[in-house]
Amino acid sequence: MELTGAQVLAHRAAVQGLHGDDPDAVLALGVVDSPPKTGAAALGVRGRREGTEGLVRVLSLRGAPHLHRREDLPALRRQLRPRTEKQLAAWCGAFPVPDLAHVDLVVDAMRRELPGDTATKGELSAAITPGLPEVVTPYCAGCKAHHVIENVFRLCTLLAGIELEHQGAKLTFRRPTAKPEPEAPGEPTLLRDYARLVGPFAKADAEKWLGAGPQDTWPDLRPVRVDGKRLLAHEDVREAPDPPAGLLLFPRDPYLLGPRHLVADPDVARQVWRPVGSPGALVLHGRVAGTWRYEFSGRTVTFQVKGWSKVKGAARGAVKDQAEVLAGVWGAGALEANVVEW
Repeated sequence: MELTGAQVLAHRAAVQGLHGDDPDAVLALGVVDSPPKTGAAALGVRGRREGTEGLVRVLSLRGAPHLHRREDLPALRRQLRPRTEKQLAAWCGAFPVPDLAHVDLVVDAMRRELPGDTATKGELSAAITPGLPEVVTPYCAGCKAHHVIENVFRLCTLLAGIELEHQGAKLTFRRPTAKPEPEAPGEPTLLRDYARLVGPFAKADAEKWLGAGPQDTWPDLRPVRVDGKRLLAHEDVREAPDPPAGLLLFPRDPYLLGPRHLVADPDVARQVWRPVGSPGALVLHGRVAGTWRYEFSGRTVTFQVKGWSKVKGAARGAVKDQAEVLAGVWGAGALEANVVEW
């Protein structure tokens, strides 16, 4: 099958609810929420006006804070739990890989030792470390202390059913308001949902997103060509309306997943996806055209858009609308939005 990048992006925008008809569709993947409220922003630009009400914030994919539906957590825990040494190695970085059984030791310790109803990351780490073997609590030169391997710690909070507070720059853990349901049996769905909501992709893109090591179970995939490049697809790419004329997205928004060349030229990609401090992505007619940032002053949030003077017509109006949406998400209607040249 031969496709164009424009067809793929139109399909992606439609199935991800960017026309406002299904704002919660992307919750099947989870929505990155780091810094806090970026997840609410991703849902807000898709038309979700109730913010994060009814959603839970946890450390999930790649150990990063995500927003999920509570009912999705049992299946998520089962799919992210390492089943092989290679999968566990993906969470260990440069540290030696402990036995798979050590994961359950950490999970049990977290359930048993969580101090109080809430605890900082340091408090939880200090509570569980003394009772765990050194193979899973190696010496960390950066912290100058023994503690659970960083991403193993993050994964185990999810497996233990521990949630995150929605606000605050620092990670604060809390006991769930309801008893966590056991890990749900069933077919793997994360990669299938990725393929459905992202469209044609390369396996390396999906594994980078998943962050859980080589996968043994992939959905049925078939080769397609997009702008002459070979990718894989799970479902047909259906005809869809053009993407919105203008979007203000954070760099980890679900729309920007998959092969990066489909959404941005290399020089633009280098401006958006940086090792530290990535700005927002200005998306015009489906592709990343530039960057933006924001700052608060009193009751005004100012969006500084690089190349704003060159944004014309429907795209200019759409970006202004997006700024109003984000101001509403962040300020509960108490903020005004202003868009200026960066």
